[in-house]
Amino acid sequence: MDQLYFVVHTHWDREWYQPFQQMRARLVAMADRMIPLVERGTIPSFHFDGQTIVLDDYLEMRPRAESRLRNLIRASKIQVGPWYVLADSFLVSGESLIRNLEIGMAIARRFGRPLDVGYLPDQFGHIAQMPQILAGFGFTTAVLWRGVGADVNRNRFTWEALDGSSVLTVYLPNGYSNGANLPLESVDSFVARAEQIARRERDFAAGTPILVMNGTDHAPPDARLSERINQAREISAMTFEIGSLETYVHRLAELPLDGTPQHRGELRSPLRSHLLPGVTSARTWIKHRDFENCRELERYADPLAALANALGRGAGLDAFLEMAWRTEIQNHPHDSICGCSVDQVHVDMRYRFDQAAMLAETAVRRASAACLNVRNLDASELAVFNPSLVRGALVTGEREAADPGARYGVETADGRRIPVAVDNAREQRAVDSEMPAAEFKSIIGSLSQPSVFGRTVNRYEIATTPDGRPQVNLFMSRAAFSDLDLAEFQHAIRTRISDSGSIRIHATSAARCAISFVVDDLAQTGFSFYRLVRDDSFVVPASPEVVTSIENEFFRLTPTPRGLGISDLKRNAAMELYFEDDGDRGDEYNYDPVGDGAPIVTPASISASVIDNGPVRSRIKLAMTFEVPASLTADRRARSSEHANLDVVLTATLYQGLDRIDFIADITNRSSDHRLRAALRTPVTAADAVYDTSFGVIRRPLAPSEPRGTEDIYPTVPHRTFTAVEGAEFSAALASRGILEVEARPEPAGETTILLTLLRCVGWLSRSDLATRRGGAGPELETPDAQELGAHRFEFAVATFRGSYLDSDLLQRVEAYTSPPRIFSGRRDDRDAAAMLLSCNNSHVIFSTARPLARTNCYKVRAYSASPTPEIARFAFCASGRARLVDLAGRPVKRAGLKRSRDGAITLELKPFELVTFEVRPRAR
Repeated sequence: MDQLYFVVHTHWDREWYQPFQQMRARLVAMADRMIPLVERGTIPSFHFDGQTIVLDDYLEMRPRAESRLRNLIRASKIQVGPWYVLADSFLVSGESLIRNLEIGMAIARRFGRPLDVGYLPDQFGHIAQMPQILAGFGFTTAVLWRGVGADVNRNRFTWEALDGSSVLTVYLPNGYSNGANLPLESVDSFVARAEQIARRERDFAAGTPILVMNGTDHAPPDARLSERINQAREISAMTFEIGSLETYVHRLAELPLDGTPQHRGELRSPLRSHLLPGVTSARTWIKHRDFENCRELERYADPLAALANALGRGAGLDAFLEMAWRTEIQNHPHDSICGCSVDQVHVDMRYRFDQAAMLAETAVRRASAACLNVRNLDASELAVFNPSLVRGALVTGEREAADPGARYGVETADGRRIPVAVDNAREQRAVDSEMPAAEFKSIIGSLSQPSVFGRTVNRYEIATTPDGRPQVNLFMSRAAFSDLDLAEFQHAIRTRISDSGSIRIHATSAARCAISFVVDDLAQTGFSFYRLVRDDSFVVPASPEVVTSIENEFFRLTPTPRGLGISDLKRNAAMELYFEDDGDRGDEYNYDPVGDGAPIVTPASISASVIDNGPVRSRIKLAMTFEVPASLTADRRARSSEHANLDVVLTATLYQGLDRIDFIADITNRSSDHRLRAALRTPVTAADAVYDTSFGVIRRPLAPSEPRGTEDIYPTVPHRTFTAVEGAEFSAALASRGILEVEARPEPAGETTILLTLLRCVGWLSRSDLATRRGGAGPELETPDAQELGAHRFEFAVATFRGSYLDSDLLQRVEAYTSPPRIFSGRRDDRDAAAMLLSCNNSHVIFSTARPLARTNCYKVRAYSASPTPEIARFAFCASGRARLVDLAGRPVKRAGLKRSRDGAITLELKPFELVTFEVRPRAR
C-alpha cells in the first residue's frame, strides 16, 4: 500500500525570465494569498522554499504583515531558511556559501527558527564539500534534486564529503514539482493523479512514504488540497498525509539504513534531470565580477578587519562587511550567477556588484589604516598584506613616484635589495585655482605639518604670472617624498607675498606608478614591510640585437604561427598556448556544437613584439586577428559565410625568480553564436585531471561514461582556480582568476590539452531544439546581451611541476597568483607585535578567511587541507591570542589528539580535505 506525504510549497526564483521587481510583485500576490490560508488552517503547513530573502522582499512591500508571518513561523506552520538565497554551489565560493547560511539562519531566528534541513531543490549540481558545510552547521539531513547518478536508486542516500562528513539526503527523483498542478476539481481526478505519482515514485520509495511536493515555480497554494485528501481517504487504498518537509525528512532519517545507497563527492550527473553545465560559461563577466568581489571580501576585507579587531582597533567595520556580503550574495541565486536569465536581470546584477565592491573597498581601507601607523608617512614606506600562507609571491600595486622614469628597488627589513619593475599608471596632474592672498597666507601660517588640500607639499616655488600676479607652485603627493622645512615654507609665504589682492596656486600631484617585485619572505596572513628606494644597480645593458623571444630561469616563450611556444627549461618539455573558436547553437544553459566543423585555431594575422626585457621581468605581446563567422545561418544548422574580425591581444609575462607564466588576453568580440577558448597543449598523457573545488581538490576522468540521460555528457567542467594534468616526469596546470569553465581534452597523439572557456556567446535563454539536451530548460526568450559583444579582459597563468600536485609547490603557486599580496601605505605600529592572523607549517594547508568577532581583540580564522591523506599541521595565531576549535556555527569542538604549545600554537592531525575553524580570544592575564 502506497503512502503519500504531501508538502505544500512554492519554489521562488527571485529573478529569472522576469527581473526582480516583476517577480516580487508576483511574490507579494502569492504570499497575500498564502498567509490567510495557513492562518485559517486550510493549509496546515507551508514550505517557503528554504530561503529567507523572500521574507525581506515581501515585507518591504507589506511591512504590516510582519507580526502575522512571525506568529506562523514560530508556530512552525510556515517553515523558512536555512539559506539566505538558493545559490548555485559551483559558481560561487565556499566561504560565500557559509556566509549565505549564516545570514539565512540569523534572519530565520528573528522570526522563529530555521528549517532543520539542508534544502537544495534546484541547484545545477552540488559541490563535493557541501555535506561538510552542512554538517559544520549541525545539519544531519538534506533534500536535493539535480546531479544524482546511477549509483543512487532510492529516495534517500548517504552523501559523504571529501573529509568523511555525511548527511542523510532525501532525493527528489522527479523534482520539486512532482505534485504540482494537481487536478483538484474532483476527488476522482485527484486520486487518479495520486496513483500516477505513486507509480512513478514507487521504486525509489521502496516501501517508505512517497514525498509529494505540491508546488512549483512561483505558484500559489491551492486551498482545495486538504479537502480532497480527506475525501480520498474514504475511497482509496493509499494513505494520504499533509505536513511539513522537516517532519517527513526526520521520519525517513529514523528508518534503518539497510540498503541505503552511499555517494561520496560531487553530484554532476544529468541521468534523470538536466545538469545544464553550459551555465558555467554563460555571461562570463558575471563569474569574473563575483570572483573578484568574493576574493576582496574573503582575502582582504574580512581578514584585515579581523586583524584590526585583534589589535583592538576594529570598531565599526562589521556593518560595512555585513552589507557587502548581503549585497554580493543577492547575486548568487542560480538563475542570477549562472547567467541564464533575461538581459535586465543581469543589468541589475552589475549595480549590486558595484555596491558590494565599494563597500568591501571601504572596509579594506579603514581596516588597513587601523592596523598600520599612517602618521607622517614617507612615500617610500610599503606595507604588504599577504592574504595567504604563501611566503613567496609577486607583489604588485600602485605608488606615487617623484621620478617615474627612475630605477627602483625595495629594501627588506634585513637590508637586502630587490629590483622593481615600474610602469606609469597616471601622469602628473596639475590643478589651477585662485584665492585671496590673505586667506592663503592664513592657511599656510596655521599649518602644523606641510599638508595642504589633503596632500603633502614636497617642494614649492614662488613665481609671478605674465600679468604680474603672485603665483605659488606646489609639488604634492599623498605621502612625503622629502622633508620640507615647514618653518621656512611659512616664512617665505609670509614675507614674499603681499596681503592684498589674489594669488594663483598651481598644484601638481605626483605621478602614480605601478610597481612589481618578487619576494620570498612574506609573513603569513599578515603584514611585511619594505622601503622603495632609488637603485641604478639593476640596469641591464640594451642588446643591439632584435629580440623575438623572452625567457627567465624557468621558461622560454617563442611566437608560433598560432600562439606561443613554451619551453620548460628546468623540466625539458615543450607546450603551446593558442586559441580555439567554434560555433555554438545552444542557449544560456547548454553548449550545442554546430555540425562537425573543426574549430578555428589559426589567426588570419599575427604579430609579436617584446615590450619589456629588463632585470625584473620580460613581456611579449601577440596581436592576433581571427576571421570568425559572424553568426549562425538562418536555419541554425551551420555557421554563416559572412565573417567578422575577432581581435586577441595576448600579453605574456615572465618574472625573474617566479616559476610561472602570467597571461592577459584582451578580446574584442564582434560575432555571435560561438565559443572562444584559450588552449594549453601539453605533452602529458593522462586518464584523469586534477581540479580544485571549494575547500578541496578532486579528480575527474577525461572520458566519463554514464547511461544516456537527459543531456549528453559534455567534457567541460567547473573549477575554482586551477586544473592540472599529471605525469611522472612532467605535469602542467592552468590557473585562472574568475574563469570557471575548463576542459582537459585527450588528443589523438596521446597528449592532453587544457582549455579555458573565455566567451560562450548565445542569444537565447532556452531553446527546445538542441542536440545535446533533451527538451527545453526554460522559456524560449531572446537574450541579445548574452552574445557578449565588445571588449573583454581575461587573466590566467601556467605552472609546471613533476609528479603529483602534492609533491610540488603547485598549491602555493596557485594561491600566490589567485590571491596576491596587496600594497598599502604605512609602517609597523610600535604598539603591536608581529601582526598576523594565522601561520601554518604545512604547505598542503590553505588559508580560507578570517573575520572579526563582536568582542574586541577576538577573531575567527579558517583553513583547510588540500590533501587526500591525513596531514599533521601546527597553527599559530596572533601573539596575544588563545585559540579554540569551533564548528561553522561557532560551537566549541572537542578534538582528540589536539596539542597546545606554551606560545598558544595548536598542533593537530587534519583529516583529508578537512575544513577547520579557530576562534581566537585574548589570553587570560
